[in-house]
Amino acid sequence: MSMGMGILLIAIKELVQHAPGAYKEAIEGTGAKEIEEIINTHALGAAAAGLGVAWIPGAGGTAALMAVAGFIWSMYYRINKKIGIPISKAAAKSLGSAVLSNLAANAMLLVGGTVLVTALSFTGIGNVFSSLIMAALDYAVVMVAGVIYLKLLTKLFKAGHDLGSMSDSDLKSAAEGVIRSENVNKMLKDAKKQYTFAYKKGTVSGKETVDLEEE
Repeated sequence: MSMGMGILLIAIKELVQHAPGAYKEAIEGTGAKEIEEIINTHALGAAAAGLGVAWIPGAGGTAALMAVAGFIWSMYYRINKKIGIPISKAAAKSLGSAVLSNLAANAMLLVGGTVLVTALSFTGIGNVFSSLIMAALDYAVVMVAGVIYLKLLTKLFKAGHDLGSMSDSDLKSAAEGVIRSENVNKMLKDAKKQYTFAYKKGTVSGKETVDLEEE
């Protein structure tokens, strides 16, 4: 199911506009739709994982956000494969971890930090509520991580960089620059609201799955 935010669709259009040569050919038409689907399925899968672990007393918030790492690097690697960018799984993992570290702190600020979620997870009444909080945060973090990656690719394409030859540190530095230039808190907040609304409305079940890339 597609739940892509407007900002995701805009990022995809910008990527198509600035991608060079073979990369452009790979993402025009149905390719752009497939990139949207890659990001959507990983974000929804991460949310479902958040619903599954966030109620665990004392460790819910940390465990849920730790689980997001696999969804992010798998998403990055599959976007690379779709476009034809020769970046290894190791590089995708490294970049994904760096982006997650930048986004996670902002995401937890939206709910007052892991202390709140952990405290809620000790109460019977709070279990469902804390789980939904974490599911929405997981969705938001992966969705925004996807948008950030598309913006990173666009920035590097516009600068004429060869992504396949860039070092991990250069990629991380470029990603941090993109994150600093964006209103990440608003992006996370909007995505969190989107998931919470869709879940309460029943448009998403919280059981969506995605097979992640193998290590």
